[in-house]
Amino acid sequence: IISFFGLALHLIKPFFFPYNTYEMPDILRKITFENICAVSALIYPFVLIFKNKTLLDYIATIGMIGGIAAFFYPTEVILGMFDSMTVVYEHKLFAFDTIRFFAVHYIIFIVPMLLLYYQIHTFELKRIIYFPITIMSVLTLIFLNELILEKLGWLNEVHNFYDRNIFYDHNIRNSSFVFGITDSLRSISGWLLILVPQKWQEPIFRPVYWILFPIIIYGPILYYLFYFVTNKINKRKLNLISSVKVASQ
Repeated sequence: IISFFGLALHLIKPFFFPYNTYEMPDILRKITFENICAVSALIYPFVLIFKNKTLLDYIATIGMIGGIAAFFYPTEVILGMFDSMTVVYEHKLFAFDTIRFFAVHYIIFIVPMLLLYYQIHTFELKRIIYFPITIMSVLTLIFLNELILEKLGWLNEVHNFYDRNIFYDHNIRNSSFVFGITDSLRSISGWLLILVPQKWQEPIFRPVYWILFPIIIYGPILYYLFYFVTNKINKRKLNLISSVKVASQ
């Protein structure tokens, strides 16, 4: 129910400010698979219904991380932007879109948290090999979504704002880093870029596959960390329950 509420909040965006000040159907781009959190909002209900463990692994890791990262660092709010375009209006605290933004990202975070806390879903090392594949598949989906938006002409507003074609620009509409690392984060991304061949970075980042080697290396490490931490927590909870039962006898 919670995840369907998040989906609904995502899909009704075009009817509210500031989305309703932009042209239709172009603004419908904002309810597509345009970034990792949008993917999460759109797929959570169906992943939970069909209980695919590989996809549950994804939402319990990347989904949770994406939700909490956006919650604590809402880039467009901080930078005063909308869809990578500078705006003149203020992002008011109690405006619909501000409330919607934090509500959706809270749902994206809390759903996997509850899955793990109540052990509705647990990590298994036998699935670790699928984790990098899932991440790359999601990034590919985001890229294909962007490509479709470009072909439909739904990115023209952003092109016109910058007075050029911004499709491959790694600094614009690239919160999921499908088109590379943004300039603002490049100085702290050495641990990532060291695994990326130079020819995949210049003159532009190669969409999606620029991050192939980092995902292959760091993906399983991230999965194992979640597996290790959740296992530790679950064992402590089990020991605590056992201790309480013994004490009550």
